[in-house]
Amino acid sequence: MPRLLSIQYLRAFAAFGVVAFHAQGFTYGRALVIGSAGVDIFFVVSGFVMWTVSVYRPQTPAEFFVNRLIRIVPMYWFVTLSFVAAAIVLPTLFPRLVVSATHTLASLFFVPMRSPSNGEIWPVVVPGWTLNCEMFFYAVFALALFLTSTTTRLVFLAMTFFVLILVGRIYTGDNPAITFYTDPIMLEFPSGILLGRALEQDRLPQLRWGYVLLVAGALLFAVSAWLDVSSPRVLAWGIPAFLVVAGAVIIEKNRSVPLVPALALLGDASYSIYLTHTLTISAIGKFKAYFNAPTFFVASLTLSALIGIAAWRLVERPFAEFLKPRPRLRQPHLAE
Repeated sequence: MPRLLSIQYLRAFAAFGVVAFHAQGFTYGRALVIGSAGVDIFFVVSGFVMWTVSVYRPQTPAEFFVNRLIRIVPMYWFVTLSFVAAAIVLPTLFPRLVVSATHTLASLFFVPMRSPSNGEIWPVVVPGWTLNCEMFFYAVFALALFLTSTTTRLVFLAMTFFVLILVGRIYTGDNPAITFYTDPIMLEFPSGILLGRALEQDRLPQLRWGYVLLVAGALLFAVSAWLDVSSPRVLAWGIPAFLVVAGAVIIEKNRSVPLVPALALLGDASYSIYLTHTLTISAIGKFKAYFNAPTFFVASLTLSALIGIAAWRLVERPFAEFLKPRPRLRQPHLAE
């Protein structure tokens, strides 16, 4: 499977959208709320990538899930444990954070739990709520890999997420896991899967439709932001996210996309940028008195990128390389 530069670029833009969304809380209020849609782009991209990888690079369910753990867990645990350690050693830096052993363990093992700090279903590192969604999706996808037919897999995945959302519409309790995993935002994963299926079967439309979908998605993002409409999220942000990802994939399927090294690098480091940016912005926020709004915003984006890239190079990538399963060496037969 060739590397899709458009997906790398979308990862970079999505990460920076989320960084901008959190940085604007210190500066421009809700003016850049559109940045939160970076999460929705990540979810659609995740569904698309998992499907295409499973088709072009077949894996057993165990291999798939282990690879996902290697990709997600080391960096997330590193950031979470660093955050907890800093909060214990320097509690004045995190005055609103309540450190709890139970909540920390739940965060490390991707179990949705209400935060003792504010009652929200958030892990210790708040952006990690999306990783709870991702890990659940990976678990369901691993189950689908037990099915040999790709059509049967597609039906299984579609039905599983449809039933989950249906349960969420009926359920009136307050169990964090049920409330969390039945949120309609989970439908963004199968939307990406459908896009991957269309690519697999060579059913993507012609180039002009790629531009149409890309522009339509961007316009819908702008309209939702302008009208300050963010609920239901799967409609306000999820549909535009799908259109943008679909448009980008269709364009690259029909014509070459130029390599922009800086964007490709930011796409590679997008996971580390996403995980570390709230700590970076919070640290800069301690010196907010020395900034005006524009310089604080630029500093937040710049330092989040630099620290995220450093974390990717020094922590995320080395851990992944170290833990990546090595190909087994075939033992020679006695007759050889």
